[in-house]
Amino acid sequence: MKHLITAALLAALPALAHAGTQQIDLDALPGKTVHDTATLKPLALTEDGKPLSVLLEVPANAVVPAHATKSGLRMLTVVDGTLYWGDGDKIDAGAETVYPQGSILMVRPGEMHWLAAREGALRLQLVVMPEDAPTPGVAKQLN
Repeated sequence: MKHLITAALLAALPALAHAGTQQIDLDALPGKTVHDTATLKPLALTEDGKPLSVLLEVPANAVVPAHATKSGLRMLTVVDGTLYWGDGDKIDAGAETVYPQGSILMVRPGEMHWLAAREGALRLQLVVMPEDAPTPGVAKQLN
């Protein structure tokens, strides 16, 4: 009996090794065009279908025009490429801040901003959260 249980466990090990982690093929995800230039790919949705997490892909040399989000604090992570970011309602390349891959930004709802992919394609992950969700350390930096 002991050998039968051991054999069953060993047979299940390959399936167990892959059960917890799964890489997502980002190119296989459906997307929609936003701001006439970028592609938005939902990664997670609320029960009523609103985005919780999305991937935003901006092609090389494209500029996403000035806009503001209506609800939820946005946490942006530069997944790939270099982000050129501007605050305000008018695009001014001279006023942009450059954020390299790995940078994390927080954007409050209603804040006008624009972004650009000036050095090649850009990929951002955006997570939408309640304004009171950040940890005290993050919240302190937002003030």
